[in-house]
Amino acid sequence: MRVRYETEGLMRSLEELVTVARLEHVTAAADELGVPQPTLSRSLARLSETVGAPLLRRQGRGVVLTRHGRLLAAAAERAIGEVATAVREIRAETDPTGGLVRLGFQHVMGTDLVPTALRALREGWPDIRVELHQGGADPLVEAVSSGESDLALVATVLGDLRPGLVGRVLGVQELVLLVPRGHALAGGRRVELARIGGEPFVAMAPGFGMRTITDRLLVDAGLRVRPTYECEDLATVGGLVAAGLGVGLAPVGTGHPGTVEVTLTTGDGVPTRTVQLLWSESSISSPPVATLRDVLVETVPTLLGQV
Repeated sequence: MRVRYETEGLMRSLEELVTVARLEHVTAAADELGVPQPTLSRSLARLSETVGAPLLRRQGRGVVLTRHGRLLAAAAERAIGEVATAVREIRAETDPTGGLVRLGFQHVMGTDLVPTALRALREGWPDIRVELHQGGADPLVEAVSSGESDLALVATVLGDLRPGLVGRVLGVQELVLLVPRGHALAGGRRVELARIGGEPFVAMAPGFGMRTITDRLLVDAGLRVRPTYECEDLATVGGLVAAGLGVGLAPVGTGHPGTVEVTLTTGDGVPTRTVQLLWSESSISSPPVATLRDVLVETVPTLLGQV
């Protein structure tokens, strides 16, 4: 079927619009795209003329999308993702031992789990390239769902997955209470979660899997705790706890120098978080993606002590 004139030749302009939408600055977008700023501005103006509505408006020193611009950028991002997926699949079919895989994972998994799995991948498939992305659980799940990532290694509350996503549980990690060295709770073998009421609390920021789990545990324990500090990685949580600025929850074995890990108990026993691997039904058809999926399924449970 022939492409109709309304959309013919728009792919480059749509990529430019998506970049401007992300950066909210035409000059920065031009630098990233490798084109002169006047060229990008003219291209965006032509795109506005093509669709028949303004797509951008100035705000301060930057730009923001109009309602029509947001509508088109969202559709463009989906289309670009689908085209990129198709190109990767084609290249994978012609070179099944190579290709690119995009893997997302939470920060704390970058210290041991992911490097060990990638070493195993490189030993067997040295030509497969892996693009790594780190972040919170919610953004990582969204990235797999939208096609920005092929695989995501996350630890979060189990629940219904979005349509098109597949998950496999690889193991569980015990959660412990981090307290500063010398803290009154540091000498106990076990501590009931309810005992931390009134303590200054250090937590991950909303949107991170550890925060979701922590909030659920606190509610189940009947505690209303407002974090004194919110962080975007567990290393910072550990550093703040070590400085005596509060207590926090973390996976066992991730404590920071100057902290003590204390075993936690709740009404349901020892709290844990579940580590799972996510992928989309469309991306797993790529041989390199399936290969890394299989490597992670084989190596991560061993590292978690589940086999």
